[in-house]
Formats: sequence, C-alpha cells, structure tokens
Amino acid sequence: MKIAFVLFDGFSALDFASLYEPLTQLKTLGLCPDLSWDLCATQKDVKDGQGMQFQPTRVSQPLDGYDLVVIPGVKDADAVAGDDGSLNWLISASSTAWLASVGNGSILLAAAGLLKGKRAAAEDRTAPRLAEYGVVPVLEEIVEEDAIFTAAGYGSALRLGLVLCAQLAGLGAAQQVQNSMGVGSGAAILWDETATGEVESVEGARFARVVRKTRETTVEIELDLDGSGQYSIQTGLPFLDHMLNQVAVHGLFDLQIKAEGDLQVDPHHTVEDVALALGDAFAKALGERRGIVRMASAACPMDETLAWTVVDFSGRPYAVIQADWNGPEVGGLAATLFAHFLESFAAQACCNLHAQVMYGRDDHHKAEALFKSLGRALDAATQTDQRRGGEIPSTKGVLS
Repeated sequence: MKIAFVLFDGFSALDFASLYEPLTQLKTLGLCPDLSWDLCATQKDVKDGQGMQFQPTRVSQPLDGYDLVVIPGVKDADAVAGDDGSLNWLISASSTAWLASVGNGSILLAAAGLLKGKRAAAEDRTAPRLAEYGVVPVLEEIVEEDAIFTAAGYGSALRLGLVLCAQLAGLGAAQQVQNSMGVGSGAAILWDETATGEVESVEGARFARVVRKTRETTVEIELDLDGSGQYSIQTGLPFLDHMLNQVAVHGLFDLQIKAEGDLQVDPHHTVEDVALALGDAFAKALGERRGIVRMASAACPMDETLAWTVVDFSGRPYAVIQADWNGPEVGGLAATLFAHFLESFAAQACCNLHAQVMYGRDDHHKAEALFKSLGRALDAATQTDQRRGGEIPSTKGVLS
C-alpha cells in the first residue's frame, strides 16, 4: 500500500498534517504494516503557505504507482492550475485506485480533468471554480464518488484522514487511529451560544476545533497544543494576524484561524470573537487540565521594549492588562483592542491572565513583545508535568 502526498509551493501545512498524521498512524499501530508513503513534488525544495521549507522524497516522478494520491489545499490554486507542467504531472495519477483532496486542492484535480462530471465537496468560495471545470460542487464537508474523496476545507481535513483510514484498513482500524489521536467518536458537540449565534466544537487530547458563528462574525479555529509552531491565520486584519502568528510560533502551537467579520463597521467584533474562540479552543484542548503545569510566566524583549505575561489555567477567568500606548492605533487597530483581546481570551479560556508592557517606546514593538510573551507563557503553562501522574494541579482537586 503506497500513498503519495502531493506538495505544491504554497501548500497548506495544516491540511497536510491533518491527513498525514492519521494515515501514517496505520503503520505505527501495526494496522497496515506494508504501508509506505512519499512526499511528492515537481521541484527539489517546496515551501508551505507560510514559507516553511519541505524536502520531498520524490521529485517529478509519475504518480501512477500509488494506491492513494492526496492533495492538500494550496495558497494560490489558480497559479498551479494554470501551469501545464503541474497539470500533466497530476494527470499521471488518473489510474490511481483512490484520490483525495482538501479545499482548493480539488480545483487542481478538476483542472487536470480528474473530477469532470463528478460531485465534489465545496465551500462557497471554491464552488464556482469547480463548476467551471465541469464538476458538480456539493456544499458538504466530505463527498466520496468513484473512489475520489474530497473535503470542503481545512476544517474537514482530519475527518477526511480518518475516512481514508477506514477505506484503506477498515472501520475498526480507523477507530483505533481515532482513539490513538485522542479524538473520541463522541467528541463532537453542537450547542446554541446565544439567541443569535452558535458554536461548534470538536475536542480531542490536547486538540480542539471551534467554530463560532454570530450575526457579526464567523470564526473557525483549529488548535494543537503539541504542535511545532505551524500556522495559517486569516482574520481580515493583517496586524492581528501578525500578532497571532507570534503566539503560534513562540508557543509552538499548530494554529489555524479563519475569520470573516463586519469589518465595514470596524475591527472590534472580529478581534473580540477571535479572542473568544481562541480562548474556547484552549479550554477544550486542555479538557480537565489534568497533569498540566498550570501556572507560568514569560518575559520577552523587542529591542527597547520588554513585556511580561503571567498565566494560570485555574478555571477562573480574570485579566489584568497594563500597557501604555503612544498613539490611538497600532497597525491599524485601536490600541484599546489589545487589552480587550486578552480579556476576552482569558474569559473564555477560564484562566487568570496578567500582562504588562514594562517599558518601551515603539508601539509596534510593545504589541509584538506582548504577544510573544503570551505565546511563551501559554506554552509553559499548558505543558504536562509527568511528576503529577495525570492529577489535577490543585489542592481542591478541581480547577474551577
């Protein structure tokens, strides 16, 4: 059994990881001992959407020798679809037993003629492009037709990975993979948050997916506490993206955020709801918080600036933020929104959060040092301490 993970420049590392982890677990768990895989590309060095470099194991080799070819989403699908060399390479997968794609990776399959006349999972933004290639777009998370498996977007990638596990090794094997990853079959929860919004959440062992929808915003977040600092963050607010990138990189969290908000009004609702959803993701990824370090602090410099953050995942929300700003805005955001972001995060994460810009001159440096220290403090506090043996770190026996 051979799998090809197809990587084009600008590929989604989170799509890739969400498929790679469950599929390769089949071999790790002994469920598919003859399984092998390659990272396939048309060039020797390929970068993901955030510029991280990957080295493929096979370069410009035909894809016809694989049992399953998997295509993650890419940053610029139209550019890849317009390259004849890339399409001809994909066409070599036409005789593959199983094909799979995530998000706009399906556009690449369609451009290569491998989806013509077939149904494929789609989102509103990808449906028109798929239709142009003679594909029938279906607004569902996952669609399977004629051994071609498509996932609508990154939020469905992990589920697609488990579906492919079932296809390759059976439902029982897929369940074992699911359990090994800590994503229980009953982990999906859907509930009304307010009269005007809803939150969907998927929880696992130190992993969470949260979707927060209101009349003002839609926020989708995937968080892996035990990641490597990979991120894909698009909130419509470039400076907020820049700050959240710092949290992921310096906290070593794998973090994916997609937000759409009423920016024509102002950034307030988007900043607030991203913070609430991110706090919710931390709370759910930590679960009962057994065995964690719980309390930690981190100080980070940024040239002339020094910021300090202290966090306690106590189960009780409280925030104290001290920062003086030179101007009314930083990076196009009202300076007051930084404290509001941290307060909203703490409220939903159910943690104590104390953050201080101790000194500095440049407002950009102040904000960046603040979020870098936040990432490091969160990383330290959410680590597991083996000495605790999985016990709750509280004399009360409960964190609330």
